[in-house]
Parts: sequence; C-alpha cells; structure tokens
Amino acid sequence: MRPPQQARSRATLHRFLEAALELLGERRFEEASVAEIARRAGASVGAFYTRFPDKKALLTHLNDRLFEQGREQWDAFLDPARWQGRHAAEVVAAVVRRIVHKRRANRGLLRALSLHARSRPDPAFAEHASAMNNHVHQRLRDLLLRRRNEIGHPDPERAISFGLMLVDGATREAILFGEAALIPGKPSDAVLARELTCVWLAYLRVKPRRRK
Repeated sequence: MRPPQQARSRATLHRFLEAALELLGERRFEEASVAEIARRAGASVGAFYTRFPDKKALLTHLNDRLFEQGREQWDAFLDPARWQGRHAAEVVAAVVRRIVHKRRANRGLLRALSLHARSRPDPAFAEHASAMNNHVHQRLRDLLLRRRNEIGHPDPERAISFGLMLVDGATREAILFGEAALIPGKPSDAVLARELTCVWLAYLRVKPRRRK
C-alpha cells in the first residue's frame, strides 16, 4: 500500500487504523466487519476499499507499523549509553517490565496477529516476528554481555537467550490468551513482571551488587 499524499487521506487512514485497534481490544479480528470498521472510523466502506483490498491487508499494515515502531523504540531503550553504570539486574528488570507493558498496551493487535499466524500461516508475518525477536535479542545480548562479570551462569549467551524466550512466551500466554488465570489469584502485570524478573535473574545467576 502506497502511503497517502494528501493530509485528508492520511487522516482517514489514521482513523481506519485507530478504529481497527479499538475493535481488536473488544473482539477477535475475524468478528469485526469492514462496515463496522468504517462506521467507527467515520468513513464509508468504499473509502476503506480504496485503501485496502480486504481486512487481511489492514492487519498486514498494522503489523508493518508495529514492527517499524517497535524496532525504533527498542533501539532507543537498549542504547548502551542509557544504561551506563547500571547493574545487569536493573537491565533485566526494566526489560521485563517493558515487555509486560507493551504486551498489555497492544494486547488486541498482538492477539489478532498471533491468532492469524496460527490459523493462516503467512511467511510475511513469520519473517517480521523473527526479525523483531532476533533484533531485540541481539541488542539485549550485547548489552548484558558488557556485564558478563555480573553473570554467574557458565554460558551467559545461552542464559540470556533462554531467559528472553521464557519471558516472551510467558507474557504472551498470560496477557494475550489469559493463561495467568491458571495461577491462583490471577497476578497483576506488576506481579507478573516481578516474578518473571526473579526467575530470569536466578537462571542467569546474577550476582548482587556490592554496596559501596
């Protein structure tokens, strides 16, 4: 899809995207009709089809936008200069909190993308997910390996990778699909982040920071 050139067209596109995100917070993407998306966007069905050939194209556009924004935001968040003088435990805790927060903030879209990928395997979706995971993993790995002396695990690189995979999977199932309901008391996001941080740090065998 070519980006619209006129301000009015850009505004209409933005309304379609916002309407789709709003609906995704309420129900599955398959249950939302083009007519309802158009109605919430304050536009016509015809206007929708001049921008997207079908609903899948809209979902693909949202996925592309999420990927582009996510990559930029993670680059800024994991910039080594931001963490100068900070302990490995602080980095891990902040990363887990961010993953939990982002999953919650984008729950509807991420759930729709995950369900779409599971039910209708699409190479483009898989490539984006893999590229994002690899990019974040590499940046985080480089950041934590600068603190290798604070990590007691005999294979820090493997422990970083496995820990990130654990946090990614646990937050996806707990936030997107409600599997946290299996845990007594259904933990809040703050508790989820805290407990996953403890698990990852224990696996890394991060040494406590010495007090001066």
